[in-house]
Amino acid sequence: MNIAFAKPSFSAEARQRILSEVDEILKSGKLIMGDSARRFEAAFSALTTCEHALSVNSCTTALQISLEHFDVRGHEVLVPAASFITDVSVVRWCGGIPVLVDIDPETLSFDLDDLRRKITPRTKGIVWVHLTGFISPDWVEIVKLAKDAGLFLIEDCAHAHGASVDERPAGSLGDVGCFSFYPTKVLTCGTGGMLVTNNDAIARTARELRMFGRENGTGPVIRDGNDWFLDEIRACLGVEQARELPHFLERRRALAGRYRDALSSSPLLRHLNIPAGNLPAWYHYVVFVADHIDIDKLMDNLKKNHGIPTKLIYPPIHEEKIFQDLDDGTLNRAAHMLHRSLCLPMHVELSDSDVDAVAAAVLQELQKIS
Repeated sequence: MNIAFAKPSFSAEARQRILSEVDEILKSGKLIMGDSARRFEAAFSALTTCEHALSVNSCTTALQISLEHFDVRGHEVLVPAASFITDVSVVRWCGGIPVLVDIDPETLSFDLDDLRRKITPRTKGIVWVHLTGFISPDWVEIVKLAKDAGLFLIEDCAHAHGASVDERPAGSLGDVGCFSFYPTKVLTCGTGGMLVTNNDAIARTARELRMFGRENGTGPVIRDGNDWFLDEIRACLGVEQARELPHFLERRRALAGRYRDALSSSPLLRHLNIPAGNLPAWYHYVVFVADHIDIDKLMDNLKKNHGIPTKLIYPPIHEEKIFQDLDDGTLNRAAHMLHRSLCLPMHVELSDSDVDAVAAAVLQELQKIS
C-alpha cells in the first residue's frame, strides 16, 4: 500500500483552463496585480462574505500585515499553544510579546478560563487558530470576550477554507482572517495567502504593505512596505481551485464521515465531537489515541507495515527550542492533546477503499500494541 498523506488536486478541466490562462498571462506581459488576482480575491470575498479580500504571498504575510496594522510593538498578543510556529514568530517580528494560551481538547481551541486569565493591561489582541479546519463551538464566547476586552481578533484560517459555524464562514468572525495556499492545504496554488476583512482601514494597510508601502497600493511611497503580492500565475491556479472548492469540501466531509464510521468501534480512539451547524473543512482527520498507547510506535508501524503516513497535528509550540521561554507551566492540556493526536491521510483523491484500508490498519496496529 502506498497512500499519500496529502495531495493537491486539479481536475482535467481545471488543468486545461489553467494552461489556457497561463498562456494569456504570458502573452499579456502582466505578471502581477492583474485580472487573475482580482478574480481570486473576488472568489474569497464571496466565500467568506467579507467586503475585502487581498491576495498576498503567504498566510504568514497576511498575519504579519494584520499585526502591523494593529501596531503590537511592546504589547502582548494571546496565541494558542496548539498552533503553527509562525503564529508566534510574526508576533515577535512585529515587536509584540506572544503569550501562549492552553487548549480545550474538545474544541482544539482556547481554554476559555486560561484565555481570560491571561488578559492583562498589556494585552492588545488575540490570534485565533481554526486547527484542522474545525471552528470552535465556543466561537460566540471568544468573539464576545475579545470585543468586551477591546482586543483585536485575528483568525488564522490556514486549515479552514470553506469551514463554517452556525452559517458563519471562517474568516468572517474576527476583525481579519488569514488563509494559506501551501501545497498541503484544502485549496492551494503552490504557495500564497489571502487576507479578508470588513474593515476598510485594515484593507488599506494590506494594500499598501504588500506593494512597497505605496499609498493605497498605487501612489507614492508613504510607509515601509514589501513585495508581498501574489503573482498572476499562482493567482490563476487559485481561481481554478476556488472554483472546485465546493467539490473538495464535499469529498473531504464524506471521507471524514467514513473514517469516523470505520474507527468509532475502538475505545482507544477519541474523535472530535462536531455539533449541529458546524461544518469543518477537514484539513486533517484527527483522532486522539489513549494515553497508554505508544503513539510513536503506532505511527512507525503504520508506515513500516502498511505504507501509511501519519503525523501529530503539530509539536506543542513551547516545546520548540526557540520558544521554550514561552512555557509558563500552564500549557499541559495543549501538550497532552497534541502528543496524543494522530492525523490520518486526507485529500480529495483518496478513495473509499483507501480510507477503509487505513482504518483497518489503525485498528490492527492498535490491537497489537494495546
